[in-house]
Amino acid sequence: MGKHLLSAFASDDPERFAQLLGASNDPAESIAILADIPDGLEGDVVSRLAPKAAGQLLNGLPDPVVTGWLNSCSVDTARRMLFHIGRERSAGLISGIDDRSKRRGLRRLVAYPPGTIGELVQYSVIAIRDSVPAAGIQAEIQRQAGPAEAPVVIIRSDGTVSGVLDLIMFLKNHDQDSRASDFRIPVKPVFADASQSSLRNRDEWNRLTNLPVVDYEGQLIGYVSRSNLENSLGTEGESSIFLQSGLELSKQFLEFMAQVLQMIFDRRNPR
Repeated sequence: MGKHLLSAFASDDPERFAQLLGASNDPAESIAILADIPDGLEGDVVSRLAPKAAGQLLNGLPDPVVTGWLNSCSVDTARRMLFHIGRERSAGLISGIDDRSKRRGLRRLVAYPPGTIGELVQYSVIAIRDSVPAAGIQAEIQRQAGPAEAPVVIIRSDGTVSGVLDLIMFLKNHDQDSRASDFRIPVKPVFADASQSSLRNRDEWNRLTNLPVVDYEGQLIGYVSRSNLENSLGTEGESSIFLQSGLELSKQFLEFMAQVLQMIFDRRNPR
């Protein structure tokens, strides 16, 4: 019975399951727990662990086990898993994936050299079509279950980036005939193979804390956060992007946007 409940918990709420699993300081115990959940969910849970916990667990497992997880999970989940594994080992693990298309896509991921945006990409991005009606935006955000700090990226029918969702404008909307495109903040996406230094002085940092990242075909793969970029580049001299736009203001804005997204979720239970 316990095993069935554990499986149901992992299936219904992998995010919360990962939080509880990450509280364990015993990788062997975590591995034993993962063995009791349905095949295909292991990667989804592990990819949601905190970086340190995910790295310890994955690097303590033999290659065949990790490759099995990569085979059974989605491409996005596989990307997030490989983020916690060294570049050299990742290349070997990818070689063991059965799906040729998945292999090809993941190889592009690990091919991004140090110093590029691809090295900093976070993959828990929320993407909605520009044609989604206003009444369906909230449900789509909830369905994708991205973290509060992740941007809601608006994409066109061909998968290219149109902009990011203006949450304030969306909350104020009273027009049921409007579409996601009506709440769009136009944003020029960042190519994953571009250098990190090329983003240091982007004007968008004055109003956004995250920028969408695309592959060489212009397809959305994730986002880069201002804080991660700053940590990577350092805060030297007047060229620091945080010194330009204000460190405290940036932090407050990020917290505020997270609260706004929570307000969207709360609207499903009106009093």
